[in-house]
Amino acid sequence: MHEILIVRLHDRTVGQLRRGNDPSRVRLAIGADFETGPVTLTDSFTAIPGTEPPIDEVSNFLGGYVPEGNHRAVMASRRGIDAGDLFALLREFGGSLAGAVTVRPPDGHDGQTAAGWLEELSDKGLADRLRQALRDTDQAVPDDSRSTLPGFQPKVLVTRTASGWSQPHGSMHSTHILKPQVPNRATRLVDEHYGHLLAQAAGLADFASELLESDGVTFLAIQRFDRQVLNGGEVKLIHQEDSAQALGLDWRTSDAKFQDPHWPDNPARASAARIAQMLATNPGSSALVQDWARRLVLSAVLGDNDAHAKNVALLHTEQGTGLAPAYDTVPSLFARDMIDEGFRLALAVNGSFDHRQVSVDELVAEVQSWRVIAPALARAAVEDAVAACSHAVRHVRTPAGVSAGLEDKLVWTVDRLGAGEVIGTSPWQDRKDR
Repeated sequence: MHEILIVRLHDRTVGQLRRGNDPSRVRLAIGADFETGPVTLTDSFTAIPGTEPPIDEVSNFLGGYVPEGNHRAVMASRRGIDAGDLFALLREFGGSLAGAVTVRPPDGHDGQTAAGWLEELSDKGLADRLRQALRDTDQAVPDDSRSTLPGFQPKVLVTRTASGWSQPHGSMHSTHILKPQVPNRATRLVDEHYGHLLAQAAGLADFASELLESDGVTFLAIQRFDRQVLNGGEVKLIHQEDSAQALGLDWRTSDAKFQDPHWPDNPARASAARIAQMLATNPGSSALVQDWARRLVLSAVLGDNDAHAKNVALLHTEQGTGLAPAYDTVPSLFARDMIDEGFRLALAVNGSFDHRQVSVDELVAEVQSWRVIAPALARAAVEDAVAACSHAVRHVRTPAGVSAGLEDKLVWTVDRLGAGEVIGTSPWQDRKDR
């Protein structure tokens, strides 16, 4: 087994990766000849040529690219490694991560063909992989794949070609994420698709989202915004990191991405203010922070209580750093089985985690409390986003199969916000027979 891995950003070698003293830690020696270029590696540490950045920051940045929970446990077990061994996880799955960072052995492919290859999938072949992801609670990654994505939901990584869907092997990159419909939560997938459509209509997302079926398996096909297919079919990587990585949050715990309701200022956990203040350190920070404020409004409109730090990402390109399109936008708090969760948001709004207490004034107060943009810009960003979300709710056709009453609940929400009221509890959430 290789005890050195090579970290690359696009085609540029960043440096060499070795194990840390703790299995959950790795060390990165940045090459003396590394040229930083126009694309930032990460907001969590500075990549200075010829140095070793702090071990914790490096480990949390790279650890943020690996799967979470049961997915990580199952995928690690399939490769015969420990789920807490970060070096081994990156050795096995680092060949195609989210964004444009790759982690590979010095020979580049660890015994696989250097260029990788695509296996065309029939309807049944695709359905089999989707069923495997459901059955095994993993990403249905083939044994010779070096691909992975963070997250808890079952998913399959595929490449869309002119002839249909293909399974990437070796170092080949995927272009789409497929999420199979979980039988006992059938509406959730449709709700997520609806959330994507609303985000697109509100001007906060631009990737394709399609509900499709293959050999009896319904799935959501999501175009990857960190991939671009060039003429001839070559897949270009677009560098991204999520806010949990940019904040240096501990990759070993899934709680760090949520704000701590018992200690809201916990420095080891995320908050809307911490994300804003991190964004404010980038060039063009005013536009970035206003985009983040709009994203926060979308989460409130949707009742998305899973809008945590790992579901807010940064794109690092030659043009600079910007927010990634809104993704994983699910109206969770409007589903019947989530009502008894206490209406709790992932990130507090002006000190409150209660979705029912959100109003335009509370959202404005939250954004102004960040103290990184002018108060007038904060109010304008919130009010513009409320108007855009209201337009989206009223004009996007609701897909068949969403949670009962979802459209009515969303109309209630934008009406309340538009009237300057708190969201409160809609009549459809207050029924005794729910």
